[in-house]
Amino acid sequence: MDHIRTGQGMVFGLSGAGAGFESTAPALWPTCARRAEHQGFHSLWINEEHFQSRQKHLGGRHVLSPLVVAAALAARTRTIRLGFSLLLLPLHQPIRLAEELASLDCLSRGRVDFGVSRGGSERYHEAFAVNQPTTREHFPVALQQILDCWGSHPLMLDGAPLDVQPKPVQQPHPPVYISTYSEDMARWAATSGHRLIIHGIQSAAHARANLRWFVEAGGNPATAPFGRFTYVAESDAAARRELLPVLPRLLAKLRMVGQSQRAQSVIDMANLEPDLFIKHMVVAGSPDICRERIAELRDTLNIRHFNLLPAFFGYLPSVALHRSLLLFSREVMPALSGEPVADRS
Repeated sequence: MDHIRTGQGMVFGLSGAGAGFESTAPALWPTCARRAEHQGFHSLWINEEHFQSRQKHLGGRHVLSPLVVAAALAARTRTIRLGFSLLLLPLHQPIRLAEELASLDCLSRGRVDFGVSRGGSERYHEAFAVNQPTTREHFPVALQQILDCWGSHPLMLDGAPLDVQPKPVQQPHPPVYISTYSEDMARWAATSGHRLIIHGIQSAAHARANLRWFVEAGGNPATAPFGRFTYVAESDAAARRELLPVLPRLLAKLRMVGQSQRAQSVIDMANLEPDLFIKHMVVAGSPDICRERIAELRDTLNIRHFNLLPAFFGYLPSVALHRSLLLFSREVMPALSGEPVADRS
């Protein structure tokens, strides 16, 4: 079943290590999810991260197990979709992951979006005893094993049938979103019939190239969530004033990430300066400006799913985060979604 509109109307998701709520205490995330559902957001996306430290007085991300978080959010919501933006497949045993995701799909009545990556962190691979040289060739095999677990026929293991249960509610399986920064994987996602997810830390140029590779290989841009850091305020001046104190720590974090060989072509180091970052990497400003920026992305890239990274890696104060989301739901979303939402409180 395709849950993404293909007309002019757009859908909007929230993305981050805590589904976009990282500025808020984790115990409150289910309540935040319920509020986001009432406000009309389409989906919540949870990143798998490890070894992320957070200093109490300096902010930063709360990082929890994404599958546990998704289960907690599922229990407090009814319609909003629960996505993974991404799960690091090399760190998981495929049959066990198939069982857990199918269980979540059953508990949520068919609301799971399976975002997955082959992973690229040497630190993660070492800590979890992953044989890094084999991850590239092993990824499609492991992913197919998960899909086979969800099929109607028993999984064959060493010549013997294995009936993996439960089966997901969504048939033939939950939508698969491939997270990648490379051209070969973006094209592979399209030719394999999967979707692509574009992360907000990618430079504008790299994000566009990533989507172009996917589309050139036959992928549908309307199904690809396109992420950007997003902040809505009463005016452009207010947005800039409220974001500037947040950016030094975020930009320091991105510089550190950008120094890795894997991310050098993904993060635009030249724009990791506050004014340039706001101009090139963030959808920020008054509701009118945010509507215009997102509509431009929609019209130039043919996207229909926009993911907000609203917590700025957890450095945005919680009060500002929820004020921005409320403004977005009231003043930005209705004009772009094409559908009124009854409750945006």
